[in-house]
Amino acid sequence: MKKVKVYNVDPVFSDQRGHIFDILEENVGHVGMVTFAKKGLARGKHYHKKSTQYTYILNGKVKLITSDVKGNNKNEFVLEKGAFAEIPPNVVHTYVSLSKAEMLDMTTVNRKKQGYEKDTIRVS
Repeated sequence: MKKVKVYNVDPVFSDQRGHIFDILEENVGHVGMVTFAKKGLARGKHYHKKSTQYTYILNGKVKLITSDVKGNNKNEFVLEKGAFAEIPPNVVHTYVSLSKAEMLDMTTVNRKKQGYEKDTIRVS
């Protein structure tokens, strides 16, 4: 199983006006925002055959649970504001909110014409 990368994004520039963050420098086909209305909500529990998924936490706290497609090699990461995760293809990923939260969800496969659905395998 390819490794999930998780790290905090630091500002590349700061001054009295604020900060500039370089969040992602890869080609993506989709950028969306996902919200969690309260603690304890789960999203995901799927993997992508071809797409890499990138997650950036805007606000709140989310637990990211990953495994291989057979459910083995489980890992858990706690992602807070400013955290970035890169999830390669064929890695099952589930998000569980630890608070009210918002995150950017970016994938290398476009959602148009069912591209995302054809690439997404849901796990029970």
